[in-house]
Amino acid sequence: MYQLILFLHILGVLFMFAAVGATLIGMFGMLHSKDNKTLKIWASLTVKMDEFLPFSVILILLPGLYLVFSTWGWNIAWVNVSLVALILMSLAGPIINLRRFKGILKAVIDESGETPSTHLLAKVRDQVLWNSISIMTMEVLGIIYLMTIKPPLIESLVTMVVCFVLGIIFSKIALSIGSEKNKMSHSL
Repeated sequence: MYQLILFLHILGVLFMFAAVGATLIGMFGMLHSKDNKTLKIWASLTVKMDEFLPFSVILILLPGLYLVFSTWGWNIAWVNVSLVALILMSLAGPIINLRRFKGILKAVIDESGETPSTHLLAKVRDQVLWNSISIMTMEVLGIIYLMTIKPPLIESLVTMVVCFVLGIIFSKIALSIGSEKNKMSHSL
């Protein structure tokens, strides 16, 4: 039974990683879209992927709790740090990400022109949204690291702080590259 439950737990992590990765790809697609039709396709993808994340959380959480109660216990640092990170990511989805993604999708649907307006581009370049998704991506990698290495408390906390900082750095780099490309394409 342990192997099956562990498999379901890891499957949930893979689903989450795939959903967060697809969301990030959708964000890059929106950032580099030159017309509203393309931007709408990418915005629709981000909404669908963010709506998919709760399923992956359930698939992680239910087997994970079983593993904690049956095998690991609550006194394992990496388990607790991973659980807190998962809960925070689960809250960021509907509170930060999904609301903004739906706002982008609504804005692109409401656009009358063929090219994205300044208002729409500002929504696509929302620093809070980019930080949230980038941090989530890195935190998922951090959780996978914790699950594999099983470090003590300090290393577990340092891992997640490093992932948080890397997420912010990645977000800023992605937006600066996207802004430079858009400036170059508009000047041509």
